[in-house]
Amino acid sequence: KETEKISNNENSISDDDLEESIYDQQINNQNKNILEVEEDETLISKKIKIAGLYDPSDNDLTINLWSNSDGNQILDIYKRIEKLKLSKDAKEILNTLFLTNSYFPQKNITDEEFIKLKIDLLIKNSETELIEEYVIKNKGFKENIKLIKFAVDEHLSKAELEKSCNLLLKIDSNIDDNYLTKFNIYCLINNNKKEEAQLQYDLKTEQGFK
Repeated sequence: KETEKISNNENSISDDDLEESIYDQQINNQNKNILEVEEDETLISKKIKIAGLYDPSDNDLTINLWSNSDGNQILDIYKRIEKLKLSKDAKEILNTLFLTNSYFPQKNITDEEFIKLKIDLLIKNSETELIEEYVIKNKGFKENIKLIKFAVDEHLSKAELEKSCNLLLKIDSNIDDNYLTKFNIYCLINNNKKEEAQLQYDLKTEQGFK
């Protein structure tokens, strides 16, 4: 398989290097996880966050694939990747790893930082359909607002008002963001749902909406 190497300062990385580096780390982590998850019964009582799109078993991965990963290494690798022009295959590898349903890593990285990596990846690839699927399947994360705004604005930039409104209809209407709240009310009015629009406006006003 022919790969294209792209240099960054004195370092270089290719699609094959990327795939080997990340997957090697995940294989090692999964081997550790098999033992550690069995030993750590406290996981059962903890509220563990999971965010993603793909079932781990679809790609021979496990839900613990990131659990023992070192956050510093994840952030370092991601920063290097951000500077590269990746091939289609490399993008698919990243999507598979970062968007597979999994527990969050616990070492040297916060939940918010890990979610941000997923969000930045989706926005960088500008895959609107994938973004919509992600926010619909992963409701309840406040960080999703950035993705929702991006998808809404992408549709509006193409004069696709209906698609923007349909996205908001599929998401919890109680969005804590003034821009999206106003736009959602506009969509309801545009769809002749004036009573529902008024109700949402009144509820938001009671919560301090201006």
